[in-house]
Parts: sequence; structure tokens; C-alpha cells
Amino acid sequence: MSTRKIMDRLNAGDVLLMDGGTGSEIQRRGVDVLKGAEDRLKAWSATANIDNADVVQQVHQDYLRVGADIIISNNFWTTPNAMERIGLGDRWNDYARAAAANAVKARAAGNPEAYVAGGIAAPTLHARGGKDQPDVEQMGEKAFKQEYVEHAQLLAEEGADVILAEYIGYIADCVAAVDASAEAGLPVFLGVRHIDRDGKMQFGESLRDLVESLKGHPVDAVLLMCSNPEAISAALPILKDAFGGPVGAYPNIGYNPTGPLVNRPMLTNQLPSKGPDILQIGEYTPSRLAEFAGDWKEMGAQIIGGCCATGPEHIMAMRPVVKGSQ
Repeated sequence: MSTRKIMDRLNAGDVLLMDGGTGSEIQRRGVDVLKGAEDRLKAWSATANIDNADVVQQVHQDYLRVGADIIISNNFWTTPNAMERIGLGDRWNDYARAAAANAVKARAAGNPEAYVAGGIAAPTLHARGGKDQPDVEQMGEKAFKQEYVEHAQLLAEEGADVILAEYIGYIADCVAAVDASAEAGLPVFLGVRHIDRDGKMQFGESLRDLVESLKGHPVDAVLLMCSNPEAISAALPILKDAFGGPVGAYPNIGYNPTGPLVNRPMLTNQLPSKGPDILQIGEYTPSRLAEFAGDWKEMGAQIIGGCCATGPEHIMAMRPVVKGSQ
């Protein structure tokens, strides 16, 4: 475990390099993350935490090897809601603890001074036949918060340094998620998904309204994630101007996990997918992404990494730009 707390470093002005995609990288290395999914994902890479723990740990270590200061545990969809989609809702705790343990073990082997962010994704019920409204409204506030509270406490027990409530699209869900995550007693980072190129949130809400809604709530950093690099560049100045704490970015550069099975426009990177390839990074080469990282650093971002389809090669290219002489 690091000898310096992550918030101490951020408050001192340090810029930290985060890892790249974990689920997409696990799939790229040959692990079956689909579990029968032909369209939308079910529990995605969650089962790999036990079934392919060696691969998960190697992905974490590879990111540490190329300079990442922060690795995100593979807890994206180890919540009861997600695991129930593959009939393992009663075992979510096992897979969640395994994910955290894999990250902590990799950190110990790769760089004890690095940080483990326990990542918890939103249920995204609207995309699974639910109503076009926040998850907290569909599930009810008590049930929604319980998933986050239990998950965050588990991650804290296993050695995470920070809780990352990520892949959230609605303001109401953002507020409820950070409140629940904070009960674990760790710093809370918020990851906001699918920003558009006008700098708006996925459902047309504004980042300024998000920040206003978060006032008085326990959020330590706000990051823009799973969005095109260009969209992040448009939105980051808005976020930086509105939010007084650390901000960051980790983009999606083109990932169609069900590509080998179904070829359809899948907007995880907000661009139509073309062809059957899983990774569709287009012009987002490691060197190009490093240029974006430099821009974001100049805009004031203190946490910079990658999301879906980025790999160790992207983080390696970003390292000298993000960390400089650190």
C-alpha cells in the first residue's frame, strides 16, 4: 500500500496516470467475457476474476509496469444486479472480493506505491429494457444505495484506496452513488460516461448542473470516461471551471465486445462500429492518445488514463506526457 494517500498527492497538485481498459484487455487476451451475450453484455468480465484470475492480475501488472499510478479493480459489474444476469447473483460477493484481491495482489507485486481504485458501475437498467429514467428511480433509492454501500465496504476491506463510482449517466444516479460509496470511509471518485461532443452528459444534462447537484455531497474527484477523446476535450474545460476539486479523463477509443457475434452499430464509443473486430480504435493510436493526454493535462486534468479498447501500449505512450519528470 502506498505510503502517501492519494488525496494528499492530488491536493499537492500531482498528476496521476491511471490504467487503461481492463475488460476489453482481458477479452483481447482470449478470455470469454460474453457468457452467451449476443447483443448487450451480461456480466462482462466479472467471472474472469475467479475463472481467469491469472489473466486479470497480469493485465493489472502490465499497466503498472508501463507506469500507471492507479489501477482500477475488475469490479465493474460484480454487483448483485449484474451477476444476476448470468444466474450468479447469490455469488456476487465471491467475484467482487476476487476482483479486489487480484488488484491488490498485482499492486503488491508490481508497484506497492500505486493505488487501487475499486470500480463500481451503474446498473444501467434503461439499456436493459427498463424505463428511460435514472437507475435510482427504477430500483428505488434504498435498493440502489444498498448495492453501492455493500460493494464499497467490501472493496475497502480488501485494500482499495479509493472508490470509483463509474459509468454513470444521470445526475440523480451520480449523487446517490457518491453518497452510498462514501459510507466505506474512502475517498470517492465519480466517473461520468458518454459525454457528447457538445460537452453535455449522455441524457442532455449539463456538467454545470451535475456539479451544482453534487455540492455538499462526498465526491473527491470527477472524471469524464467512456467517451470519445474529442468529446472529453470539449467537456473538460466546462467541468474544470465548475468543479473545485481534481478532475480527470479516461476515454473509450472503440470497443465492440460482441463484434464476433453481432455486427451492429454499438455506441460504446459514440461512433458506429464497422466490421466484426472487437477493438475498433480507428485513428486513436497510442501516440495520438498521448497528444490528447497532453491537452487534458494543460486543461487541468490531474488523473488521466484510458477506458475501453485502450491497452498498456496507450498508457505507455501517455506516461511521459502525463507524468513528465515525476
